[in-house]
Amino acid sequence: MKSMNESVFYNVDEVYNAINDNKKIRFKYYKWDINKKLVPRRNGDWFILSPWALTWMDENYYMVAFDEWDGKIKSYRIDKMMRISITDEARAGKKEFKEYDMAKLSKSTFSMYGGPKKRVTIQLDNSMCGVFLDRFGKDDISFRPVDDIHSEISVEVNVSPQFFAWIFGLGTKVKIVGPEDVVKELKDYGKAFLENYKELN
Repeated sequence: MKSMNESVFYNVDEVYNAINDNKKIRFKYYKWDINKKLVPRRNGDWFILSPWALTWMDENYYMVAFDEWDGKIKSYRIDKMMRISITDEARAGKKEFKEYDMAKLSKSTFSMYGGPKKRVTIQLDNSMCGVFLDRFGKDDISFRPVDDIHSEISVEVNVSPQFFAWIFGLGTKVKIVGPEDVVKELKDYGKAFLENYKELN
């Protein structure tokens, strides 16, 4: 699997140990940039969180943890966590985790299965590159510059309502530009979706 390497298993082990020891963990958290390089979030500051669970979702491990700074349960991609260490501080967020619906996390994912496989061209704002690297893997896509702030990629997907819904969910910074039949199908799907809400006006 694309994310399975030695560091992922090490990270999983460390998170499990922290959960078993009822301790917080400290780590650096990374994201993809347009050059397919992992760069640190928060300018490289340490993340200190209370881990409560690990879950396998959409071909990746996620840690579910309590962020005491803003009082919320959040999820973190295990393969983007680096330099993990267990602290001496006891975990926080027991009450918040008890009230957290783990099913909500898995429901937020999508599948592209169920439609014909086609190669589509997608234009995106460069700030969205990480979304596509996470979805398709850094070895399977190449970014072609369109201008200073936009790029294009060509990927094979199963063209389906789930895929269109995912594209819609990314907002106006992403659009399908080819092939023509897929662009038309997306437009028709969008029109049908809006038609469904006309009676509410």
